[in-house]
Amino acid sequence: MDRSHRPRIAARTVAAALLLGALLGACAGTNAPTGTPAYTVTRSWSNGYEEIGKIYPDGRTTMQHGSHEERLVVPADQMAELAAAAARGVTPGSNADDPIVGVTIGDGATVRPAALDGGSLAALLNLLLDSHTLHP
Repeated sequence: MDRSHRPRIAARTVAAALLLGALLGACAGTNAPTGTPAYTVTRSWSNGYEEIGKIYPDGRTTMQHGSHEERLVVPADQMAELAAAAARGVTPGSNADDPIVGVTIGDGATVRPAALDGGSLAALLNLLLDSHTLHP
């Protein structure tokens, strides 16, 4: 191989590596939500198992089920359902519930335990933790 081609090959390799790194960084960054979540839900089971979900205004969501973390995007129509339920407020529940669910709207106060009444924000967020959608 002619040595005059080596600098061009090395330059192409470096350029390709930089492009790949930039693309991977951009992709990783799009999944990492920032700012204050629109809704935060916690779920504590009597056996000590803990879960938390953070749903951001753009629908990006992080969930932790014990030590397992997941990321997903809640569609706009389901975000609208959550907003409608949030407008009705969060009703306190009972410490006898299993699991005990806590709900925070924005940076407001957490309601814990929160009642899992049908159609309530707590019930919808609990469903989201279970099935990753409001319409399983």
